Amino acid sequence: MKAKLSSWLPLILWMTIIFLFSNTPDLPSNKIYFLDFVFKKSAHMIEFGILTFLFYRAQGFKKLETSILLSWSYAFTDEIHQLFVPGRGGRLSDVFIDLLGIIIATKLIKKLKR
Repeated sequence: MKAKLSSWLPLILWMTIIFLFSNTPDLPSNKIYFLDFVFKKSAHMIEFGILTFLFYRAQGFKKLETSILLSWSYAFTDEIHQLFVPGRGGRLSDVFIDLLGIIIATKLIKKLKR
């Protein structure tokens, strides 16, 4: 039981962090639009890459395809959640940026697995 909890707890904490950032009405931004765009989109990719790894870890480093689907599903629900947060907006384009992070994480996992 304790081993299961230690596998799933980091994932649950990370999902909570993503939720809290998505729940923030007004995230700070850089006055230079391009830098702000690059920073925020990179953050999307990194946070969902980490999420994919944590799903994979929680499942005992098995079921990579399931980890991909669960991470991408969470990306969709994250954007839907943002539709209801004042000052935020859910964007389908962000879901695909999240998917890019998921794909990069998947490639790294496969490479490290060899």
